[in-house]
Amino acid sequence: MQSATKEDKRSLMQIIDSLLSFTLSDKLKFAIKASLSMALAYLIPLSQGWSQPGTAATTVMLIAAMGSVGDSVMKGAMRVIGTIIGAAVGMTLIGLFPQDRDIYLLTVSIVATLFLYLARAYKGDMTVFMLSAVTLMMMFQNGEVDNVFIFGIDKTYMTIVGIIIYTLVGIFLWPVNLKDTSAENAAALSILQSKLYIQRDGEKKERKALHQKMISKEQLLGTSIIASDSSSMEMNFSKTQWYDIVHSYKKIDELLTLLSYHDKASYVDEFPSYVTNYQTIDTEILGLLEALPLAWKEQKEIEIPEALNYEYNISKVKELSQLDRADMSTTISDMVKLHTQLCKLAQKLNSLISPMPTLFTLEDIPKPATFLWFDMEDLKGSLITFIVFWTATLLWIYVNPPGGFMIVLLATALSVLTTFSPLKPSLLIIIFSLSFVFATVMYIFVLPNLHYAWELGLFIFVYSFIGFYFINPMLAVFFLLGTATLGINNTMSYNFDIFLIILFMFYAFLFLLLLFYYIPFSTKPEHLFLVMKKRFFKLSQILLQRSSNLTNDNGSFLGKMRAKYSKIHLMGTVKKMQLWASKVDDKYFDTIDKDLLLGFTKECETFVYLLEMMHHRDIQMLDNPLIKVFREKHDGATLADLLGEYAEGKEVKDIDPFWKDKKQIVTKIEDSLKVFLSNVEPGQYSEKEIIEFYENISLRRNVWLSLFSCQKMMEELDFKVLERSRF
Repeated sequence: MQSATKEDKRSLMQIIDSLLSFTLSDKLKFAIKASLSMALAYLIPLSQGWSQPGTAATTVMLIAAMGSVGDSVMKGAMRVIGTIIGAAVGMTLIGLFPQDRDIYLLTVSIVATLFLYLARAYKGDMTVFMLSAVTLMMMFQNGEVDNVFIFGIDKTYMTIVGIIIYTLVGIFLWPVNLKDTSAENAAALSILQSKLYIQRDGEKKERKALHQKMISKEQLLGTSIIASDSSSMEMNFSKTQWYDIVHSYKKIDELLTLLSYHDKASYVDEFPSYVTNYQTIDTEILGLLEALPLAWKEQKEIEIPEALNYEYNISKVKELSQLDRADMSTTISDMVKLHTQLCKLAQKLNSLISPMPTLFTLEDIPKPATFLWFDMEDLKGSLITFIVFWTATLLWIYVNPPGGFMIVLLATALSVLTTFSPLKPSLLIIIFSLSFVFATVMYIFVLPNLHYAWELGLFIFVYSFIGFYFINPMLAVFFLLGTATLGINNTMSYNFDIFLIILFMFYAFLFLLLLFYYIPFSTKPEHLFLVMKKRFFKLSQILLQRSSNLTNDNGSFLGKMRAKYSKIHLMGTVKKMQLWASKVDDKYFDTIDKDLLLGFTKECETFVYLLEMMHHRDIQMLDNPLIKVFREKHDGATLADLLGEYAEGKEVKDIDPFWKDKKQIVTKIEDSLKVFLSNVEPGQYSEKEIIEFYENISLRRNVWLSLFSCQKMMEELDFKVLERSRF
């Protein structure tokens, strides 16, 4: 009996503990916060007798559609500033062209397109620029001039109310910020680095998988810092300090790539006999790599070893061949560099996590760009936005549909979400139709029976919760547009004709988005994948040609600008390849192995990483006389020529067999190196120049090996079938 009582008490305590430890999922928290913001966006204006509460609610929808899980005062302030800028520009244009409607609309179309281009190009919170464009267009009251400024002020005021409500709810209710994951990302990256270092001579498949994960995690860490709010960075680091730490991680990733990309060399097992302090270097590197995750997770200070250098056993090294000697010296040089970089990173972390934090000396590094300028899809998307604006405007002028200029506003603003995006307008029409059915039921059976403010608030909350919780945030905005058909206001009149008129307005702008999803540019995944594939090879060729021209003193300003553009957009192009490859319909293109297609894009990502690293090192080694002499004596067909052929759309089968024969190319390079190095006199070049030469050769070998992997996959993929027309 006593044991049974103890078991009952234990089970009761377990229930209490489970209730106390219960936590809501991030998805549920987001849905509750967004839904509460929607309810307050209606209730507060209605309680104060303000007009246009729907404007505040629409603002909340647009912000939540971007998938923001948390907000800060700074983000809210920036959105308010964007709104005020849009309102100021809109009112200025109305004042300048009160009677010249054509000139006014032309100017608005250009300025709105510019704002929405900035929204596309910005790497942070795009709602700042979207709200500017939306507010600008809201100033236009269907061409009327009476009380236009009062109308504009009311619209601006209600937009700001919506921003403030969403921001305050985000701050005080389960505050979550994107930056909260930065330390976790850094710790996860450190763990991957440690694994890759241990497996640097392991199985190729495992090394490649770890390398690709490391690249992705590095990019995620960098993106989270750019998108974060500088007002309260994770672990109290400033944004500048985070940039410096990310830069250190990039250097470490580069060195680990060089150490792990090629297969195990024959001399590796006897490394300690060639470098007497190899074991010390290896042990200290591993110790630092294992200590970094603990520093992030547990704030544990890292024990930093003293700086060291390699110590050769010269007599033993002379027994190696020239190529093995080059490979070995490059490897040990990279290990020492890795040791140095790990020590620098450890010092930075120690200075920031110690009980008495001190600032570390920042490296002179360029800050990541906050805008991705002149991306081709952003430019073409902006052109589509401009066309959408004028098509909707002509529809409004000549057909005068219900809703008036609101069709232009919605079609133009939301075109940002559908141009060159996997988000298909046909899917949006389906979602809105579901919302329409739901809204109709609510309009007939629920709204007439609501008598108190709390009932209306609960109704809006539940309606919004269904959208935000069960539908992707970007799609939820189209479900929640159904609330706009209900005509919720202080003075409401239940008129089904008005309900259907508003419904028509929303279908009109959705069909406009559907029309321009397919014209003037094709957005079929297979077409966009092939476009990105050609662009990938072309940008890679430009970057390689720039390196060659710099070495031969043929660098031009135009070449510099083209190379800069290539470097900025190359990795983004590969990411787009991966996106559209994942969207290719393998049921229609049944001869395409989708897994192999995605594997090809992953290998292209590795190739870009290695190519950019080589280009950066080429610039650093410009003054190396040994590299200059070697390039002058071996100026023949290059990798850039091969990339150029692929950029023209040629398949692997159409390429000269020499470029596909890995063994033949490697043999030719080895023979060239032997002949060249045999003519180098002892003491003719410094040790630093010789090591840099070996490093340069190693970098180029890695790029070649990556391209061979790409070619092997390309041989097995029938890209021509993706050109097949389909409806």
